[in-house]
Amino acid sequence: MESTNQNLGPREELCLKGPHVMSDCDLLTIILSPGTKEHPAYVLARRILKECKGLEGLRSRRPAELEAIPGVGRAKACRIIAAAELGRRLATSCKHAMPLSNPEEVAKYAQIYATEPEEVFVAIGVNVKNKPIGEWVIARGWESGVNLTIRQIFTVLLKEGVSRVVFVHNHPSGDPTPSHDDIRFTEKILLGAQTVDIKVLDHVIVAQKGFASIRAMGLAHLAFSVL
Repeated sequence: MESTNQNLGPREELCLKGPHVMSDCDLLTIILSPGTKEHPAYVLARRILKECKGLEGLRSRRPAELEAIPGVGRAKACRIIAAAELGRRLATSCKHAMPLSNPEEVAKYAQIYATEPEEVFVAIGVNVKNKPIGEWVIARGWESGVNLTIRQIFTVLLKEGVSRVVFVHNHPSGDPTPSHDDIRFTEKILLGAQTVDIKVLDHVIVAQKGFASIRAMGLAHLAFSVL
């Protein structure tokens, strides 16, 4: 006997079967619906995923980049980015029960940034038990660096009332090995932190090939706070 559900649309399929069984394209189709005669939602969803090379590429796109894809437009671009950000925040909220007491835990927590195509610098505020209480992307740059000042970092942390923090940034090259610039900038961060009485626990670099902890390098001139 022929199934009566074979012509279900994405919304009906989600309600009947649940979102976990649906493809990335079907879920994106729901976000984009309704489409237009020229750009049906399902066709547009496939076009976007192809253009962005999947969800990872989609997550890092900015509104103007998505708008450049034929059929997207400002409203759909904002809808896609908002949905992606909600997913990121949900994933982050699920991780908040995990303490960040060593580089491995920090790298696992911040794994989402390891595949970013551009460099990002992130501050993760923690409580006295090293459990995350907030996360802020302080700056975004390009493939080989980011423009960032010490003032920018501590302006955010002081505004948010953060007293203990772990810093994370990524290396889009895939190699997490700290550069000389990374180490020099960390030294400036630590000096600034002493001035405003903020404890810096670590500065971890994440990348596709792993992670590296500047604290774990054991450099004598870098005075990290006690974990």
